[in-house]
Amino acid sequence: MATRVEIYDSQTETWPKPEPLGDDLPRVMQFNSELLPASFRPLVEDVSERMQTPPDFAAATAINALAGCVNRRALVEPKAHDTSFRKPCNLWGGIIGPPGLLKSPLMEAVTYPLTAVEKLWRAEYESELSAYELQTEEQELVLQAWKEGYKAAEKKGAPKPIRPDSSVRRPTQRRLILQDATFEKLHEILSENPTGVLVSRDELTGWLSELDRPGREGERAFFLSAWNGTTGHSIERIGRGSVYVPACCVSLFGGITPARLRTYLQDALEDGPANDGLMQRFQNLVWPDTPAGWELIDRLPDAEDQSRTKLVFERLASLSADEPRLLKFSLAAQQLFDAWLQELETTKLRGDTLHPAMVAHLSKYRSLMPVLGALFELSDWAAGLGGGDEISLNHGKQAAGYCEYLESHAGRIYACIVSPELRAARELARRLTAGELRERFTVRQVYQHDWAGLTTPSRVRAATEILQEAGWLRPAEPDGGPGRPTEAFLINPRILEDSR
Repeated sequence: MATRVEIYDSQTETWPKPEPLGDDLPRVMQFNSELLPASFRPLVEDVSERMQTPPDFAAATAINALAGCVNRRALVEPKAHDTSFRKPCNLWGGIIGPPGLLKSPLMEAVTYPLTAVEKLWRAEYESELSAYELQTEEQELVLQAWKEGYKAAEKKGAPKPIRPDSSVRRPTQRRLILQDATFEKLHEILSENPTGVLVSRDELTGWLSELDRPGREGERAFFLSAWNGTTGHSIERIGRGSVYVPACCVSLFGGITPARLRTYLQDALEDGPANDGLMQRFQNLVWPDTPAGWELIDRLPDAEDQSRTKLVFERLASLSADEPRLLKFSLAAQQLFDAWLQELETTKLRGDTLHPAMVAHLSKYRSLMPVLGALFELSDWAAGLGGGDEISLNHGKQAAGYCEYLESHAGRIYACIVSPELRAARELARRLTAGELRERFTVRQVYQHDWAGLTTPSRVRAATEILQEAGWLRPAEPDGGPGRPTEAFLINPRILEDSR
């Protein structure tokens, strides 16, 4: 019996050579540690080397940890004179990579200093709570004695005793980082922590999908405003009364796998209620290439790096939201920002070359660049490297460079929705090369497999149109059977020749 390749060999002369479809993922800028403040470079390099993970992961996590520690403890005014443009230093972000790339352990290693500060705060709170409960018991006894004395004096017509002071305030628990909290509990925590908190999630797309469910519109609106960091929010509940937070401020960070991100973006960013800009708020989002090599590194974490990072977080966490630090650009950094903003507005946001989703994403860079500059300035100040009063030219250049780096990653992220047809064509081409379809196949035979991007007849047809133009396929003659003609295609036999 002739094999499939032998059958095709006699027909290859009538087929053109199939054209390549290009790389699956657009290229991204390689991470450069010079984009980070000096106070955090050693930590990022140390963690990345020990865990053998892309430095992009540790850098993005460290920057978001800084943002979560600062939040409303500092504000930045990017413009020299317009005081209405004022932004807290919170950020949303994430790291994108396949399963097994140590995303969660890395996030835990980088944010450990934050959890250490919160552990200390928790011990202080428990001590204050014990003292509060003891003081409350004592005051109840004093108040009971006063009541009895008051009744006795009233019966005798004697002077009544003065009511004792019973104003004992319950201590509040200071928080920095949360892993899993309900919407209502997070709101309650924010009411006691006006500086804001960092929410760290192992899997971001699960959280995003939850917000898309019917009945979660209020929760979604809350997070949209919490990204701003300046909007008040009130929750009214029967039996609990009203809880009002004057300025909800949340930094958000987590890990995402590429497959789940693509699925979410394709569904959420189509025109509809989910296309409200929530995804575009994840500015500090990186998707580096998976490292090819690996080396066993087995040593203790660098003690000096750990100590420096701990000092930075402790000093930043000691700042108060009642009197937040206000940062503006230095004269030279202001000129840099004005020129950078001019290019962003005229070349990217108001042009017609970018997909609307990408434009919406880059529009958030108006605040991203100055927030990064403020965070870098504060980080080096907290490490004892000077500055801290205004954003220096050096930190402004680092912020602008990091924005350029993030923009390249955003291009990779949104590529899956900018050209979903091309992505579907690449997936179908991969299946053809692997021999998973017969030499003559139908549209139905493709979408019934439920392959990524090829789950509906319309998506399969769009993919086959691209592959026909590239010489991979050609329409097959109708089978001539009764009923509606079947959409079928023939595969270029040269595909198998190239894959042998």
